[in-house]
Amino acid sequence: MAAMVLFDKNSGALEKELKANMGSVVIKRGWSYYKEGRVRNAKDTTDDILTGIVQGGDLYAVVIDTEQIRYSTCTCPVSKYCKHMAAVYFYYMAHQQSPEAAEASYFRLLGLAPASSLVKTDQGRGEVRPEWPGAGDPGPDGTAAEWFVWMDTEYGETFLKCRHSLHALQPVLSALKGLSKDWEKPQQRLHWLSSIIFVLEQAERAIMTVDSFSRYYHEMSFLRMAEPWLEHGFELLSELDPVGMGEQEWAFAVEIAERSKRRATQTERQLFEWPMLYLSFCEVLARRREWFDSELTALLEAADRQDPEQDHSFLHAAAGMFYFLDGDDAASIARFKLSAFEKTQKLVYPCVAQRMEAGKWEAAEAWMSYLFEKVHAARNARNIGPFMTLCRRADEDRPESPVWTTYMTELLPYSYADLSEHWLNVKRYEDWADLQMLVGAKSEDLDAAGLREVARLSPESLLPLYHQSIEANIATRNRQGYRIAVKAIKKLEKLYKSMKQADKWEAYLAGLNLKYQRLRALQEELWKGKVGL
Repeated sequence: MAAMVLFDKNSGALEKELKANMGSVVIKRGWSYYKEGRVRNAKDTTDDILTGIVQGGDLYAVVIDTEQIRYSTCTCPVSKYCKHMAAVYFYYMAHQQSPEAAEASYFRLLGLAPASSLVKTDQGRGEVRPEWPGAGDPGPDGTAAEWFVWMDTEYGETFLKCRHSLHALQPVLSALKGLSKDWEKPQQRLHWLSSIIFVLEQAERAIMTVDSFSRYYHEMSFLRMAEPWLEHGFELLSELDPVGMGEQEWAFAVEIAERSKRRATQTERQLFEWPMLYLSFCEVLARRREWFDSELTALLEAADRQDPEQDHSFLHAAAGMFYFLDGDDAASIARFKLSAFEKTQKLVYPCVAQRMEAGKWEAAEAWMSYLFEKVHAARNARNIGPFMTLCRRADEDRPESPVWTTYMTELLPYSYADLSEHWLNVKRYEDWADLQMLVGAKSEDLDAAGLREVARLSPESLLPLYHQSIEANIATRNRQGYRIAVKAIKKLEKLYKSMKQADKWEAYLAGLNLKYQRLRALQEELWKGKVGL
């Protein structure tokens, strides 16, 4: 009876505490330990205490205080909350309630919907899925809402066949498209768009049923399968003519856009880029000014709503995109600043590129200033690339502005590869050579084709680089370093002579000989290399 008392009394509070104090990595590792059978036993000693033994690198004793979790302990080296505690919790739930209860708790701790809740027609998610009452489909006069209900009634369980691939959805999409093959083209496009959105939603439900440990591989497979569907969707969007739409078509288009918006605003992890799809709808539908104004108002009201438990990043970014489409860059940037940069940066880069293409450099510089602030604050190899691409393009189009060089150099060392390639492309050879010296690159480590280009067009730029490389290799005080130094010395000789500065070469060589005359091994390598000392 004690077990049931514990769960009746504290299970919900315990799960809440675990979710608040354990990261997703710890929860996943604890689940893995439980599934691998590493928990030797778990039991409740009182109404409030849960104990267990877990086999890790050693045997670890776990004590979980279900009322005051901060007093919980484990004998492993990890302080506070560890995977052994999570494993004991899952084991206890599975044995005292059911394995399904343990799985459901695991998914809730990760903020995901459990597979079982999807299998049972979304029971447990608080959703009521209406069924189509008629015998046939809604036909060309049906609304988007009616068509989605019909599609869900006919094909709403197809996702259950997609545990390993999305192949079961391809015939569904073909069948849905076939229903409108004889319709007028404008109606057909909208129906095909709704069909694509439906199968994408089915794919989203399918990925939720996949075990978390293999989810990454399934995501890659699902995305590859769905790529042509998405491409066709964007193509259909580009063909829409909102201004020329009749009332029925317009209502259909707005409903599809609203459905993609609801997907985009969901906070759980998503398989597809629903925000991009929604904003692509907006870019097309915005040709009707009355819709543009009303949708922007709705976005602003939702984004500015005081709700600390909700992440409004997408809403702010969406409002920012509306301002961008309206040409108000200042307001657009202000909205993006209210969003989480790591979640919305993909939307910003195309905005900057558009302003550059249009030659609106004042606006482009404002966007780049915002981007630099964000990228510099969290600089890493992942987010440097897109920003560097924009910097390089701006520097090629407006080289008179020094701000682009400032941005690129202040992002070193992460920007090194892009900046090095850029200096070669724009033939700023002295800057290129200075960059190599700044990062301590040796001549033998650099691209041979790049070195030959600089040697041919700006040999004087390479002199300091070779001098530095020679000294660095001699400083290793080993034979291999001496051999590399000798090769660099011979290349340096060619540079001096190509510049018709034989006297400077002789002076350099004499100074080198005097400086290192006591290094016998170096002298031997110089002799072998036939360097005239």
